[in-house]
Amino acid sequence: MKKIFMILTLIVTFIFLTGCSDEKDLKDRMVIPIKTGFASIAPDSDIAGATKEVIRNLNSGLLRFDPDENKLVPGLAKSYEIKNGGKSYIFTLRDNLKFHNGKIITPEDVKYSFERVAGLKTGKPIVGDWQMNLKDVKVLDKNRVEIDIKDGQEKSSDIYDLADVAIIPEGISEKELEKHPIGAGPYEFVEYIPGQKLVLKAFKDYYLGEPEIKEVEFRVYKEGASRLIAFKNGDINFLPLTNETEKEFKDNKNVTLISGLQNDITLLYLNNSYEPFKNKKVREAIWRGIDIDRIIKGIGLSSSVKVGSHMSPGLEEYFKKGLENKYSYNPEIAKKLLKEAGQSNLKFTINTIAENNFDNDAALFIKEDLKKIGVEVEIVPIPLSQYLPTVFRNHEYQGAILRIIGYPDPYRILNRYRTGDLSNMGEYSNKKIDELLEKASKEYNKEENIKIYKEIQSILNKDIGGIYLMDQGRVVALSPQFNGYKMYPFAYIDVSSIKIKKNK
Repeated sequence: MKKIFMILTLIVTFIFLTGCSDEKDLKDRMVIPIKTGFASIAPDSDIAGATKEVIRNLNSGLLRFDPDENKLVPGLAKSYEIKNGGKSYIFTLRDNLKFHNGKIITPEDVKYSFERVAGLKTGKPIVGDWQMNLKDVKVLDKNRVEIDIKDGQEKSSDIYDLADVAIIPEGISEKELEKHPIGAGPYEFVEYIPGQKLVLKAFKDYYLGEPEIKEVEFRVYKEGASRLIAFKNGDINFLPLTNETEKEFKDNKNVTLISGLQNDITLLYLNNSYEPFKNKKVREAIWRGIDIDRIIKGIGLSSSVKVGSHMSPGLEEYFKKGLENKYSYNPEIAKKLLKEAGQSNLKFTINTIAENNFDNDAALFIKEDLKKIGVEVEIVPIPLSQYLPTVFRNHEYQGAILRIIGYPDPYRILNRYRTGDLSNMGEYSNKKIDELLEKASKEYNKEENIKIYKEIQSILNKDIGGIYLMDQGRVVALSPQFNGYKMYPFAYIDVSSIKIKKNK
């Protein structure tokens, strides 16, 4: 019986690797695995990167990010202008734009969408920053809308935040959005079974054209060997690769591999409110006690790169080079620093997201390395649903590993280090950083901002605001019948960029 199973497995693998030509391979439907379900499928409601990368398929904003040009370009708005020193933005909508329900998009819908995220009418903001920043939204005429920022809250990076707001139909309730979200993105809602799957279909009236993939199912599928088997069997058609599976598909000419930097930063947060970590020598000892090159070689991808601060070379023009090796692996120096700090018997816990295999594997490497310098680590995996409120928001932890999703906006990436910021997980505080962030927020000259952001990175490295590990990068395999797929410097699986291979 065992021999028969092995023969069948070899046959399935052979068919997959040589490329199939049956009807199954010609269909325009995809199944994409995801790690977990969502706290919410309503636009802008769930801050988790794993949710955003899926839900963004349902929605469109006034602007969009073009991965080919690597910049923001007009989206639902065909043009815009900035007035009043950055306090007012006037957007002109394209003609005959439609929502998934067939309704024509109007400036009133834009007004409703921004008032929703800011909670102007309800007092319950969806995105907290908008409650603080949004002053008013005015309908100017049948295709123009003005968005006003509160005095003193205007920033040079506001354009990125404006682009990130999903435009939804006027009057739709949160209850409706949770059950059947309606947007103007490339895909429209079909079905959602919490904890199992989300099914979407191509939107025929999408303003950039109907996608080639007509239906996509995002299916909850645990990482591991079962995913690989499902991909080979054709049960799933999109596979984020690991260190090992990348090697397996490296020379397979039938499988399209797409790789690149994620613009995400994976780091070990050390909570500065925990007494031992208030001492910089302890933080440096931890950094020098971790062999990051070994971690990358052991579980990283061909696209993984080491970093020295909270910025990825994925945003090349803003990236400060030369910081990644300042605290190079040196167990002897690490031991010396711990002794000087009076922490020769340091013990602490590292929280990880239970569903994230990479983070848990990285934690094991870190535990092994730190044991060599006399530091005892206990790894405590917790579900994402618990990690977000406890660790991310309330900062109830000692050490924590997390992949922080990136944005094309360097201000948004680095603002998490502002004193008292809600995303300041490490309880980090430096007046100079606060001053530089404020300066950057008022500086509209790009070259000057680049200088400011590089200085911030240098200070974070010097202060050891976190133990910066890497940009993991990403390598994705597509089933033999598909190609294309474009990566973004933020969380987005853009299904509309995937194409069906044409018969030669």
